[in-house]
Amino acid sequence: MGCAHVDRIGKVKSAFSFALVFFHLLSSSQTLAAPADIGGLTVTLPDAGWRKAGKDDLFMLQKDFPETDDDKRGSALIQITKPLSTPRASLPAGMKTFVATLPDMAKEDILIKHYGMTINGHDIRVEERCCINQKNVSISQIVVGIAGDKRQAYLQLVLLNLNGDRSESAEADFEALVRSVKLDPSDKDFDLLPAGGDGGLDGVFTHLDTGVRPNVFGGVDFYSDSEITMFDPKGLFSTELPKGGRSIAEHCKEDPTDCGLYKLTGGFFSSAGSIEMRSVTSAYGTIETETKPFSKKGDDLVIDEDDHRAVPPFKDGATLDGEWVSTFASSGMTATSSGSVASSHTLTLHSNGTFERTGWSGASMTNEIGGSQSGVTTSGNRPGASGRYTLSGYRLDLTDASGKTESMSIFEPDKASDGLLVINGSNYLKDDGQ
Repeated sequence: MGCAHVDRIGKVKSAFSFALVFFHLLSSSQTLAAPADIGGLTVTLPDAGWRKAGKDDLFMLQKDFPETDDDKRGSALIQITKPLSTPRASLPAGMKTFVATLPDMAKEDILIKHYGMTINGHDIRVEERCCINQKNVSISQIVVGIAGDKRQAYLQLVLLNLNGDRSESAEADFEALVRSVKLDPSDKDFDLLPAGGDGGLDGVFTHLDTGVRPNVFGGVDFYSDSEITMFDPKGLFSTELPKGGRSIAEHCKEDPTDCGLYKLTGGFFSSAGSIEMRSVTSAYGTIETETKPFSKKGDDLVIDEDDHRAVPPFKDGATLDGEWVSTFASSGMTATSSGSVASSHTLTLHSNGTFERTGWSGASMTNEIGGSQSGVTTSGNRPGASGRYTLSGYRLDLTDASGKTESMSIFEPDKASDGLLVINGSNYLKDDGQ
């Protein structure tokens, strides 16, 4: 890494010291317009309460959060370097240097990381670390490095005394800013646009995934999920069914982390030997590419040796008749605590186009500290609802007596059987009365 690179990032460290003082003084500053050119780096800035706080080679924004009954006064800082003339291969070393602008943070393990490519083909690394304390201020850090063949840029979000919804709102602004970064003049806006050679499949396919996973109570839960992949002929795919009548393109624009791009290789469509899937793996726009063995088996697909069964859509105006129940239960215990949660939701559909909904949920938890035990138990019923429903494609609309309509995704994972419905991602088993 060149001396100019180290010097530039060293100024970030000095600017961060300034930022801590700035946090304590909370001085006023000018609200920025959304577009910005930072030494040739183009970004779209957040404009809801963010103010310019940096100087010299560092571009810095700050947003303050007032003290409330539940939270201390806090701030979020976004820091952006001007582009550095450094080769692509030095990105990992540059990340270490940038993280070390908070020396104590560099000692912390990475909690969350995303490594991949941007929509423009640049390398991108995202690392999140938490938490250190300085002058009674709790600090967490998210660092992003983006590298092309000749230039790099580094960005970070520093959260000071922020958690919960306030932290999430600052992170969402930072994620959108990172997605907007244009390192080179030829870079395009973040969007999932199929390229030549992409596409070739059409429809919804399901794969049954089963296993066990840990839960929040210290135990393990068995799961059985009917995972879906929706393929658009032009080259988009989604791992969630669009809700509310949206097209797959509209869904992927609003929820890109459900989506990606694909192309079939090694042959022509049905004879292709592999499928390349370029998935959006984070809200920062990181894209990871996997190439998997692929073949067709009648109307179904085999991807990486897993069967993916074609799921036909419901015909417009189709009806169902029966009662379907979705249940969930989770429990576990540690040396000092135990807990459990359970819920059940029932949806009854009639052939005349009417429906009823009911449900309940409950939870309990106990803790033992210093020989004394405390606990809490809660439960409640979901208000019943009834009205009319319509089925069309992969969409279920429930319109209650007041005229309010709720749109949900729906499909039948088992061929020629309504014994299991997957509604908004949850399994609903048909109650046969036995």
